[in-house]
Amino acid sequence: MRWPLLVLLALLLLALVVPVLGADENKIGYVSFEQVSLQLQNGNARVEVDYTLDPGMNLIILLFGAGDLQKKIERSLNFPSVKAEEVGLTQAIFTVDNAAENDGKGAYWFPAHSFGVTFPQVKVQTPRYSFSFTMAGAIPKGFGYFGDMP
Repeated sequence: MRWPLLVLLALLLLALVVPVLGADENKIGYVSFEQVSLQLQNGNARVEVDYTLDPGMNLIILLFGAGDLQKKIERSLNFPSVKAEEVGLTQAIFTVDNAAENDGKGAYWFPAHSFGVTFPQVKVQTPRYSFSFTMAGAIPKGFGYFGDMP
């Protein structure tokens, strides 16, 4: 009589533990990240992040503000000097000054960069070319690009 109860209790505990063990790499707290786009213009970057929120969080953010949401997104981006332009319920836009090093002659170097999460899609656009990664927690190698033509 006790064995079925113990088995049921073990299954219940296992059901509570397994979701934690299989936590998404693209999630911080209540934010699930979908995509990040970096548009590099000269040495600066405009960063757009697309995400979804856990059910019920929209109302809490509308009532109490997006301060915590902004911090979670900034942590996911992992840039030292990121500035928020707009933080909404599904998308945020940030700027990063001096994201790339300037050689003084119109050429820029964007170093390798590690994010705080794994983004399902990472898109990078320079003035002359673009590329993307899937399931990326980093831009693994630095790359050079030319800025605006005078």
